[in-house]
Amino acid sequence: MRLFTSALCSVVAIGLISGCASSVSPSNSSIPGVGSATRPISVYDDFTPVRAISVLHEIVPEAKKKPPTTGIYVSEFGETDLLGYAADNKANKAPICTVQGVSSVNGVAVDLKGNLIDPDGGSGYVIVYKGPGMCPKKQLGLISDTYGQPSDASTPDGATDTIAVGNIVGKSSTPGSLSLCTLAAGTCTTNLTNGAIYHAGGVAMSPGGDCWLDAKTSSTGGAALIYFKGCAGGGVAAKGFKQTYYGGIDIDNKGQLVINDLDGEDTYIYSGCNPTCKVVGGPFALKGESFFGKLNAANTDYAAVDRTNGDVDIYSYTGKAIKYEYSFSKGITLSSSIVPEGVAQLPRSKE
Repeated sequence: MRLFTSALCSVVAIGLISGCASSVSPSNSSIPGVGSATRPISVYDDFTPVRAISVLHEIVPEAKKKPPTTGIYVSEFGETDLLGYAADNKANKAPICTVQGVSSVNGVAVDLKGNLIDPDGGSGYVIVYKGPGMCPKKQLGLISDTYGQPSDASTPDGATDTIAVGNIVGKSSTPGSLSLCTLAAGTCTTNLTNGAIYHAGGVAMSPGGDCWLDAKTSSTGGAALIYFKGCAGGGVAAKGFKQTYYGGIDIDNKGQLVINDLDGEDTYIYSGCNPTCKVVGGPFALKGESFFGKLNAANTDYAAVDRTNGDVDIYSYTGKAIKYEYSFSKGITLSSSIVPEGVAQLPRSKE
């Protein structure tokens, strides 16, 4: 665990991560399907690290300075912090800040207000941090996800609106799902399922209130894009979807879906998919295996976390094509127990 900022901890690699920050995250022992009976899993199915327990010893106050409101977050499954980087990192500089006390994080999200959302797979909670500055310390609240292991999220405003949460798996390793959750309720109140879902991958919610879930369809592979009109009902598999394996989803400022294919190591740009998709561009080859990718607010840069090379790859984006520009890797770990996975840009793309 890194000690860049606010806490000093000792780590024992025998139990579960419960948090190491000024606001300690809750234990996952009481969350059905996420506690000791089912170890949290990564979107990279072959990767399930040993869990650890963090014990808080001392809080060290940080120097007071206004955090930047632009940057890139990176999550690493198996680590206990989120990394925050400068928005333009061509010089491959180290993280400018961290958010500590997270566990088993796959995807990570930012809403339109700049709030940070951590679908915390280890604790079984969706944690919402107050933005818009990078690496916020204040939690707006916790949402208990009793439907499964949270692994991705999307919402216009995590403080006041519904949050669409993808559960990679359900209770006791049952198929994944899409849950609807709010801070006001403190829990996820609705769970949407579809027979095509084996593992749930990337999630996207439009400003109009529609939801998409990119799903792995069986234990051996396959992919389907499930469209939930109004984020309700049983959903329908989108026609014209080209991916052969699941991955992350983002929405650009034209309402187009940008979707990665993990096994194909490429990206497609689609319009529609409600439920018929039209290919706008792609497949565009990626530099390595990238599950999650996110656009910046200007829709000029697309950042994808690359497991093959253990870095973040930055691509130019035009709405019709993407092109590799540069990578950064300082501070990112790729090992037998840690793998980089999620990414979020601040500010994020908005339709």
